[in-house]
Amino acid sequence: MLKTITLIIFYIFLFSCSASSNSEDNNIDFSDVLNSQNMTDSEKIIELKVQLSKQEDQIIKLNTDLVNMSFSFDSLKTSNDSIKFYFKSQIDSLQIEQTMLVGPEFSNNIIKLYNKVNILEDRAFFMDSLYFELVTDMVLIENKISSMIGSIEEIEIINDNLNNNIYKDSITIDYNYEYKIAHQMYMTANYDSSIEKFEFLLNNGVSDKLADNCQFWIAQIFFIKNDYKRAIEEFNAVLNYNNSNKKSDAIYKTGLCYIKINNNNKAIETFEKIINNYPKSKYYSKANEFILNLK
Repeated sequence: MLKTITLIIFYIFLFSCSASSNSEDNNIDFSDVLNSQNMTDSEKIIELKVQLSKQEDQIIKLNTDLVNMSFSFDSLKTSNDSIKFYFKSQIDSLQIEQTMLVGPEFSNNIIKLYNKVNILEDRAFFMDSLYFELVTDMVLIENKISSMIGSIEEIEIINDNLNNNIYKDSITIDYNYEYKIAHQMYMTANYDSSIEKFEFLLNNGVSDKLADNCQFWIAQIFFIKNDYKRAIEEFNAVLNYNNSNKKSDAIYKTGLCYIKINNNNKAIETFEKIINNYPKSKYYSKANEFILNLK
């Protein structure tokens, strides 16, 4: 039975490595589409949606694999519990016979049994940790897809605004055009220039309809660059915009930042804000799951 458990752990580990490798191999680069000189904005949007659909298919496959992983994990825990119960029963039986058995052999057997029980407990803890890491990685992938969906929707809105000459708040600055350029820089991973452009808009009177988005993408760039403490500051700044539609996104990603800097208490506190204040948010169930795993 121990061989079976070892094989299960090996296959799970092999599967997780394979899934991670496949995910990396199937990453889609949007830069070629965004930088294409042969496509109109509308054609770019259509092509981006096609590529996004492919990534959503990958997410569905990963979710299926995660369900299978969870089933294997539950089966392993059941087997571990059975083995632990068996060993504890054997220990109890040996303790009853202790008065009749004297010598180093008996003591050695007791020590071996206790060691085996400890090994099983360590393996169970390892499986708990592995499962939580897989869930965390899955959420980060879903979060990336969600950001891409939001980006495409924003491109569509900005294109409509440009076509209709809407929201031109200054004679010398076309805010919608400048925002579109900053967002394209973000999509092509030109992060420093993107931050500079978003900050320029914030400092030069961009309308509230775009200001909270500028602030959100600045925070998102620091998140991508693994500067999680700075990202927390920038995401919190999004909450200063009363009518922002990015608040639940900013709160959720702040929780992810706290996980990354190993501050689980603050992460739980942040995810609870989603539960208490945004019950209809797309992050509601994910926040619940993180709270359960972090406690």
